[in-house]
Amino acid sequence: MQILKDDVRQSILNAALAEFKQHDYADASMRRISASAGMTTGNIYRYFKNKEELFEALVGPVYERCIANILVIKQEVDQNFAKGTEASDCLQMVESIIVGLFEESSAELMILLNRSTGSKYAGVKASICALVVSILESMIRFGKEETGELTLEEKQTAQMLGGTVVEGVCLILRDHEDGETVKRLVNQLVYLYYFGTDHWNKKKG
Repeated sequence: MQILKDDVRQSILNAALAEFKQHDYADASMRRISASAGMTTGNIYRYFKNKEELFEALVGPVYERCIANILVIKQEVDQNFAKGTEASDCLQMVESIIVGLFEESSAELMILLNRSTGSKYAGVKASICALVVSILESMIRFGKEETGELTLEEKQTAQMLGGTVVEGVCLILRDHEDGETVKRLVNQLVYLYYFGTDHWNKKKG
């Protein structure tokens, strides 16, 4: 009977975290992970049967929290916009979710969004973008004087904004690890998308 130790498993996860921060899933090496963890590759396979399972252990939990939180935002938008809730309040909810996830799992979130190529999470950015677009479409729909289907231009606008917001967050997480810097940049990103550059320049002035 094999006896698996929690501290050894955690050492493997720590080494894998460092590896996946530097390399996409497809390019990450189990040999480098084992060397960093100070053990043989064979010993790693006693704890994780393959690279996919190791990657899942790292990013699976943060993925579940991320999707769950975005769905909560979508529900809040659908319910509260009908009551006259300001768009800025919903955007602040988006900001708080991003910052909250970063504070809990900064490296894992960055890996999920920027290093998942070749894994089953490769399409996660597109999935998150689709959810954000649906939120923006709801915001546009409730902001119209007349209810009804969105025009093609309105749908394209939501897709453009949703994609650029998600990409902006990915760049922030990729390039910065300091919590305060991430908070500030995400705040600026959300602010700029809602109020525009003219309002931002007036605020700074």
